[in-house]
Amino acid sequence: MKFKSENAKGILIAFLGALLLTPDTLFMRLSEMDVWTMLFWRGFQMGVILILMTLSIKEYRENFFLIFKKTGSLIVLIQASGSVFFTLGIVNSSVALILFCIATGPLFAAFFSLIILKEKLKRPTIYASIFSLIGIIIVVTDPSEVLNAPDGSVVFGTVCGLLTAISLGLYFVLLRANPKIPAFGTTGFGAIITGFVGLLFIDLGQIFAGNFLAISISGLIILPLSFAALAYATRYTYASNISLLMLLETIFGPLWVWVFLKETPNIQMLFGGIIVIITLTIYFIVLRAGEKN
Repeated sequence: MKFKSENAKGILIAFLGALLLTPDTLFMRLSEMDVWTMLFWRGFQMGVILILMTLSIKEYRENFFLIFKKTGSLIVLIQASGSVFFTLGIVNSSVALILFCIATGPLFAAFFSLIILKEKLKRPTIYASIFSLIGIIIVVTDPSEVLNAPDGSVVFGTVCGLLTAISLGLYFVLLRANPKIPAFGTTGFGAIITGFVGLLFIDLGQIFAGNFLAISISGLIILPLSFAALAYATRYTYASNISLLMLLETIFGPLWVWVFLKETPNIQMLFGGIIVIITLTIYFIVLRAGEKN
C-alpha cells in the first residue's frame, strides 16, 4: 500500500494498533482474575511474544544488543514503570481518576517531543489534546466514586495516573528518537519486568485461578500485536498522534463490554465518547489537509 506521506502511514499503523487494543478491557473482565495475577500473566505473555517477534526480524535481531545499552535500558524501565504505576493506581484509587490523568498523555508526548526531538508544538495538536481530555473527563468522571475513595487515595491515584501518562509520552518519544533500537524488544522486556512485579504480590496457589483462556487472548494476541503496531508507528508519526489515538481504548473498551456482557453505558459515557471521536476525526482531517498544502 502506498501512502502520500510517512506521517499518514504512521497514523494508520497507530490507529490499527489502538483499535486492536480496545477489546482488552473485555478480556480482562472475562478472566475474572485479581489485578496482580492479571499483571503477571499479561506482562509475561506479552513480553515473550514481543521478544520472539524481535528475534524473527533481521533488522531487530542485528540491533538486539542496543536494548541493553543506556538508552535501550531506559526505554525498558520507562515502559515497565508506566504499567506498574497504572496498576498501583487502579488498585489503590478510583478508576475514573486514573483514566482522567492518563488522558493527559498527548500533552506530555507533545512536550517531550519539543524538548527531545525539537518538534514544534502545533496548535491543532494542542486543541485536539484539550478537547479529547474534556471528552474523557465526561466519560470517566463519577464524583461519587472519587469522593468515596479511601483516605489519601485521591492524591496517590493522581500521582500514579500522571506518572503513567508521563511514562507513556516519554516512551513513545524515546522510541521515535531512537529508531535503531528494537521497539518490540524494549517493550517486551519492559512487559516481562512488569510481570515479575505482579508475581511478587500474588498467591502462587491461585496463579491459574480464573479464565486462563481469556487472559491468554489478551496477553498472547491483543497486547503484543497492538503495542507492536503502536511502537512501530513511532518511526513515521509524532508521539502525540499515537497518544491521541490510544484514547480510543477508553471510548471503545466499554462498548465491547456492553455488547458481550450487557453492561449498558450511560448517556454521559456516550456523549463524552462522541466528543473524543469527533475531535480526533477533525484533527486528522486538518492534518491531512495541511500535508496537501
